[in-house]
Amino acid sequence: MQGGDSLYNRMATANLFKEAQDAELEYKARKVTDKISENMNVIANEPSLAFFRIQEHVRKSLPQLVETKHEVQDIQQKVQGASFDTEYATNAVKNLQKSSIHFQNIQDLMKNAMFMKQQIDYQHDRSEPLITPVNEPVEPVDREPLVAPGPLSVNAGAS
Repeated sequence: MQGGDSLYNRMATANLFKEAQDAELEYKARKVTDKISENMNVIANEPSLAFFRIQEHVRKSLPQLVETKHEVQDIQQKVQGASFDTEYATNAVKNLQKSSIHFQNIQDLMKNAMFMKQQIDYQHDRSEPLITPVNEPVEPVDREPLVAPGPLSVNAGAS
């Protein structure tokens, strides 16, 4: 039985070893399947987690972006208004420079009007009889007719 005992021993140890090996293998297999299952779950849920993070970021930052957009629009309207005002003022100054000939004509017409007024006053003074006391003789007054002034430059009228 000695030979049989050794076979029995071998068989018994092989069985124990096999059971220990099966338990270890089963533990490792379960661990691997759990990891694979966990990874599959993470991979399957990763896009939804990413979208959740994006949604959370948008929800937090959108009100600030909207407020900034409104501020930028208000500033743009103010700048546009100032630009239009500046353009209008520039055009007004250019038109004033172009109208200098009209101001010269107005100045000439005013000089002519003043000359005409002086002539009318002179004729009026000549046509009125001088009031003198009854006993005093009337002496004739030598009056020279007024002559129309020549055209003056803009600078000559200002001095």
